[in-house]
Amino acid sequence: MKKNIFLPCFLLFAFPTMLCADIVYQGKRVQEWPEEARPTFNNQNTDKPSFLLTRTPVTQNKSHYAAPKGKIYSLTLLVDFSDKPAPVTVKEVEEWLNKEGFNKDGCNGSVRDYYLDVSNGQLDITNEVFGWYRAKHPKSWYENLKDYTGSDSLMKEVFAYFDPQIDFSRYDNDKDGTTEAINIVYAGAGETWGQGLWPHSGWSNEKRDGVRLTHHQMTDMPGKFSIYVFVHESGHMIFGWPDLYWYGDYCTMGNRANDLNPVAINDFYRADQGWIPFVDVTSEDVSLETTKPNEVCYRYKNPARPEKEGLVWSYVRNTGRDKVLKGSGLLMQHYDFSIEGNSAADKLTLRIVHANAAGKSNDNVKDQWPNPGSDANAFFKSGTYSEFSDDKYPAIRWYNGSKTGLKITDIGTPGETMQFCIGENCPAQESSSSVPAVLLSSSSSAPVVSSSSNAPNPASSSNIKSSSSVKPTSSSQSGSTAIISNFRKVSKYGIPENKIFNVLGKPVGQRTASGELPKLPKGIYVEFVK
Repeated sequence: MKKNIFLPCFLLFAFPTMLCADIVYQGKRVQEWPEEARPTFNNQNTDKPSFLLTRTPVTQNKSHYAAPKGKIYSLTLLVDFSDKPAPVTVKEVEEWLNKEGFNKDGCNGSVRDYYLDVSNGQLDITNEVFGWYRAKHPKSWYENLKDYTGSDSLMKEVFAYFDPQIDFSRYDNDKDGTTEAINIVYAGAGETWGQGLWPHSGWSNEKRDGVRLTHHQMTDMPGKFSIYVFVHESGHMIFGWPDLYWYGDYCTMGNRANDLNPVAINDFYRADQGWIPFVDVTSEDVSLETTKPNEVCYRYKNPARPEKEGLVWSYVRNTGRDKVLKGSGLLMQHYDFSIEGNSAADKLTLRIVHANAAGKSNDNVKDQWPNPGSDANAFFKSGTYSEFSDDKYPAIRWYNGSKTGLKITDIGTPGETMQFCIGENCPAQESSSSVPAVLLSSSSSAPVVSSSSNAPNPASSSNIKSSSSVKPTSSSQSGSTAIISNFRKVSKYGIPENKIFNVLGKPVGQRTASGELPKLPKGIYVEFVK
């Protein structure tokens, strides 16, 4: 293990915004979960509440990280000490974790609210709370033990105490023999980084009620409520996301930017979960795009290593969960899954491509992490940073040193929407009344368009190759399906009485006699053109 992986946390008092949380595997700190300990989730064995599908129906491909969907039951065990008695009640903890609109001490919602927000309603984490248990020793006893032996000792003690009261198998949500989310919340604040009870996501070999209690996390409860630590440690425990050192404030797995209103999970991780769709782009594409925050994540894969490395970007606006960020615009990231975590400033599994980094041999390490946290000039937007290309950004290359081949031009001004051109010399966007509306799907390399047999073939009319391997849904009657490489937005007005379907192929309405769209929940739909 490289010594510099954890060096920045020694600067805790100089830079209070650092995360300095840990993943602890078999008693040792690791940069990310090793392959044999990485969280997994089998969605085939879970119940998916129908309201989640109607709120944001998104099809999902195979994710790099564990990607649970629907309602997840999580267990929270409370423990206090003779020298640190419980500062809050069990009911208050239940509200902190689960109550809609929880706002005590200034929190922007509960932990459950946070994950409903960032997942577009697709993940509902409900915590069931037990406690308080009084530990066998004072808190100081556990804190003063070497490394994380104190937390391991407390963990086993807590599991043994609550075992007669709890059926741990209830928290094996996907019925694969392991639990997904067991939380230990202890009274008092964490004291020493890398030792004792410092908040972390851990691993155990405990087995109870026929299931293995592999992943768990510890969060402190100093007496005032905040949600960042619980949310961040859940990111390690449930999904397997690593700590994003040298990354900044642009994700809750990065810096600790705001305890009460943690910044959203970055759009690359969200798209990997299927919470928003990926839109795959190639160097041959030319397309004028108009996008909104929280809508899609564009992905450009390294042609030589398409499963490992790529560039992604999306429109991020400093409102809502991202309010703490200092700017808005297109935020670009460079990922490489062959790199183990964010272990050094020059090679990161996920890093921000700063818009103001043109011509530099590398981003300024000080500016990457932990200060300034976020920077308005990290975002691409009209004016100084309105274009990305290999010529404009000679410092941005694939990790083997080769050019990317990506070009983005005519990047517009952040507002309710944001426009940019993939490639250059983009034609104006066509009216969507002349082509079918598009279903964005992260299960394929491009969005999907379906049309009825009476409509002009969208592939032939748009000079796009049709795919005979994709079959229409059962509700599309005799319609055909085409795969296209870019997409157009659904216009509010179109051809009167056109039918609208959800991603499951079920009819959900039709345009009015005047061509106006019906009122539908936020989501993704298919329109069949007559």
